[in-house]
Amino acid sequence: LVFSAVLVAIASCTKENASEVTFAGIEVEVGEQSGNFSKLYILNEGRFPDASSLDLLDFKNKKYCTDIFAQANPEVVQGLGNTGNDMIVAGDRLWVLLNASNQVAVLHLPDVKLERYLEVESPRYAVTEGQYVYISSYGGAVWGSEDMVPGKVYRIDRNSYAVSTVEVGYQPEGLAVLGGKLYVANSGGYNWVHDNRISVIDLATFKLEKHIEAPMTNLNQMVATQDRIWVSSYGEWNADWTAKTAPQGLVSMTPAGQFTAWEGVHADKMSLSGDTLVCVGNDKEMEGGYDNCLYFINTTGDEYQKVSFAGKDLSRVGYPYAVLLNESNNDIYIADANFEGGSKLHCFNASLRHKWTVGTGVGTGHLLLQ
Repeated sequence: LVFSAVLVAIASCTKENASEVTFAGIEVEVGEQSGNFSKLYILNEGRFPDASSLDLLDFKNKKYCTDIFAQANPEVVQGLGNTGNDMIVAGDRLWVLLNASNQVAVLHLPDVKLERYLEVESPRYAVTEGQYVYISSYGGAVWGSEDMVPGKVYRIDRNSYAVSTVEVGYQPEGLAVLGGKLYVANSGGYNWVHDNRISVIDLATFKLEKHIEAPMTNLNQMVATQDRIWVSSYGEWNADWTAKTAPQGLVSMTPAGQFTAWEGVHADKMSLSGDTLVCVGNDKEMEGGYDNCLYFINTTGDEYQKVSFAGKDLSRVGYPYAVLLNESNNDIYIADANFEGGSKLHCFNASLRHKWTVGTGVGTGHLLLQ
């Protein structure tokens, strides 16, 4: 009986400790946090060929923890992998897409212990639906090649890790799920003529259903709302990359394929919270200048608000490379990337007043609240 009691006590302590995993870090002043989130995961792309890194901002303990993957997995000497392109949480796992490594790291939460690496060719973006994680992939496409190689979407079972693939358009990027369909934004970024098609996959059969031509090319990110898909574009350049010929853009699309173009919205990175979609972009890109702006779109209406960084607290951001809305307190996080080192993460309140700034890693580009 005593032995059994000891085992129960050990199990209880183990369970408590597992839910209170802490990492080494430095104290940071991030103010009082309201809302449902206690952690912000920060994926730094790194400078190729250096490895990407995964950091953690621990709101509860007010600590910034650098390279928590290395802390949790010291036996993985090569580090996390190269060029982290996206990350999502599916169940109790964090999936980190490593584009240049052709891998996806599956990490157990909350201790971020490496469960396994999955082989995926040039993984770009991921969404999860039901028991599956869907990942867009450039496939075997090579920059500058004369061969136009179709991209793929990988479907990976979260429990068994069984893999299926289906071909889509060229160099697929963002993904979104709506009404039992998976929508895929194809960029064609490796081809001389860029793609303008949105591939539609039926989730029940995991078969390509059709392509829908969008009114812009070189498609980028995707977000799904209740009745529409929102798609951004990288924009276009001339043949020798000396001038922009089409701006970054934003369109919304109904499942029937009816498009609305959001003129004047230079959408690069996007984040959705409730009915508000926020995009960050350069409002003077077609003039060869810089005017970083936030665009706030009411996804249930037909209006948007543009706010320039210039002359406001936002002006402390040099190179906005990621944006994230905190749906529980309306804070806005903006990654200020530097690919030589010394990136920053800024937090602004709903009135766009500066709240705090912390130093991050190299090429900070992806943010995820938990």
